[in-house]
Amino acid sequence: MRKEVSVLEAFESFESLNDRCKYIFRIIQENGPIAKNELASKSNIKLTTLNRELKILLDEKIIVESHIGESTGGRKPSLYDINQEGLYIIGIDISRIYTKVVITNLKLKIIKERLLSNEYNIETISEFIPSTIKELCMRLQIEKSEIVGIGIGIFSGFKIYPLYETLRKEFDVPICIDNGANAAVIGEHKFGIGKGKDNIAYINCGVGIRTGIISSGTLIRTIDNSEDAFGHMIVEVNGELCSCGNYGCIESYVSISNITQRFISMMKEINPVGLNKDLNNLNYRDVCSLAEQNNEIAMNIIKNSALYFGVGLSNYMKLFNPELIILSGPLVECSKLFYNTAKEIAFEKCHIKSNDIEFRDSGYFEDTSIAVGACAMVIEKIKK
Repeated sequence: MRKEVSVLEAFESFESLNDRCKYIFRIIQENGPIAKNELASKSNIKLTTLNRELKILLDEKIIVESHIGESTGGRKPSLYDINQEGLYIIGIDISRIYTKVVITNLKLKIIKERLLSNEYNIETISEFIPSTIKELCMRLQIEKSEIVGIGIGIFSGFKIYPLYETLRKEFDVPICIDNGANAAVIGEHKFGIGKGKDNIAYINCGVGIRTGIISSGTLIRTIDNSEDAFGHMIVEVNGELCSCGNYGCIESYVSISNITQRFISMMKEINPVGLNKDLNNLNYRDVCSLAEQNNEIAMNIIKNSALYFGVGLSNYMKLFNPELIILSGPLVECSKLFYNTAKEIAFEKCHIKSNDIEFRDSGYFEDTSIAVGACAMVIEKIKK
């Protein structure tokens, strides 16, 4: 732990760094552990200057000299890496059905996480998040002075200001806020399975369809920075009524609430027997599970949802030519049938000759992609 150091608070340590130190930090963050000669080559900084800046980063406990590297003759070189103790970031993923809080180190390794989902009320969740953070910090013996910043990934329409004000007054650190899908795609692009790729998409299928897109290495922001633009792509002109007021949007077929409601309505028509739960108490997990058990109605609903989703994906693939598409969220986690069918339809409808586009059914950070991505936003802020 860093408790004996603390001349400056964690975020102030970064604020006090000169641009060259931040540049060196960025290279070590992305390539560490790294030898000094390689660091000098990548940074194009003279060795004497590099030594001086490294000393600043070492004195601030932002980097450390890690294990000894391979020798190419002569003395073995030291390797420099990000300090994994004493400096922490808090990431928050706020969705319509749960909130997840994580604490990571500067390498984005999760030290502790907490899921808030029981008796979940989105109207009051902002009241519980600050106390949850304080409890986790207390358990880990993390002081406020060791917190570099807080990142928050939210869903469209969430009223963030009251929570922002509370966290700002309580912790007095930089707070980075973006929609959850953008947070996730930033994290996967910079530090996850999208690292080294310039064109990737992160699509979260849950109550809504949340989408983050990196094109040519740049985050694409939609009108009003909305994360549900892809979900409201119309794929059936005279289709289902969507929550946005249009007909035939992807979300009207793929939303887990719509899938559940469609199943319940169809099952009521045939007066089913043999279900282990009352129809009105069924949720999307039950529908996905029944589909895996070859329930014909559940299978048809999941396949139909995947058909419309796959058509939307094929349109996206033609427009953006992605290298990687990450599908995630409650529906993808619970239904391999949905994932596999949507992927198959997407390739079939876009008529791509080469099959170079990679699909993944979760990111490197799996179900913490949004929360850890929110931490990545803090890293990106302090590197600038």
